[in-house]
Order: sequence, then structure tokens, then C-alpha cells
Amino acid sequence: MKKYIKNSNSVSGRLQDEQVILDIEKGNYFSLNPVATKIWDILEKPLTTEEVCVKLLEEYNVESDKCKTETNTYIEEMIKLGLVQEVK
Repeated sequence: MKKYIKNSNSVSGRLQDEQVILDIEKGNYFSLNPVATKIWDILEKPLTTEEVCVKLLEEYNVESDKCKTETNTYIEEMIKLGLVQEVK
């Protein structure tokens, strides 16, 4: 199974309930909504999408299937933006 982790080439900090991230290599700036921020926080260490969902379900009242679908979407978008990377 694929595992993901946040990209170490970025600097991040909190601004209220959102995460603000600066991609050092590209000079891009991102602001994550609260759910994406939680996913970002969870990806401190390599985890599968399913492992991320387990942690999200502890905090959010959402159906498991919906959690998996939306988590996949968030992670795919974060990969495209260079914020998260797949680890082997």
C-alpha cells in the first residue's frame, strides 16, 4: 500500500484554524482549510490513506467511505502542489 508524508522542503505555521505553508524550493505559498490542515498534521510520519482516515474518524463525524474518498482527494491535490510525497 502507498504511504504518504509531508514534503520536508516546506515551512509551515498556524493562522487561526488553518495551516499556512511556504514551499521553499518553488517559493509558493498555500493556505489549507481545517480538514486539510488536520491531514497535514497527521502526515508527520508515513501513513496510508486508510491510516489517515482512522485518525480523522476519531475527530470528525463522517462516514468511513466518504472519509476515504475525500482523504484521497486531499492527498492527491497536496501531491500535485508538492506539499505531500509518496514514500516507498
